[in-house]
Amino acid sequence: MGNPNPTENVIFIHGILSSSSFWTKTLFPKLLESKKIKEYQMYAVDILGHGKSPKPRDNLYTLKEHVEWIEKSLICEYKLNSFHVVAHSMGCIIGLALAAKHSTSLKSITLVAF
Repeated sequence: MGNPNPTENVIFIHGILSSSSFWTKTLFPKLLESKKIKEYQMYAVDILGHGKSPKPRDNLYTLKEHVEWIEKSLICEYKLNSFHVVAHSMGCIIGLALAAKHSTSLKSITLVAF
């Protein structure tokens, strides 16, 4: 029998001039206090040129390149068959492109701006 409460994968995408720490230092500590957190596997990605991600000089940092980076560094690396997307600011554009490209794997998308 399978796990009655399978882990849900959640990809967090930050905005421009930020990094994955936008999520890991603010939202993640609060989520870790919740008992339901065990149901989720959270991934905070650094988009290209930000945080600890590569900063290739020959890259134009296009929407397509950002999506391909998330596919390579997260979706393929961790074999994510289904996932939720939570995105902020410019990350919303990347999140929408990722969601459109992976519509059969996408479970939900949450776009945040403040």
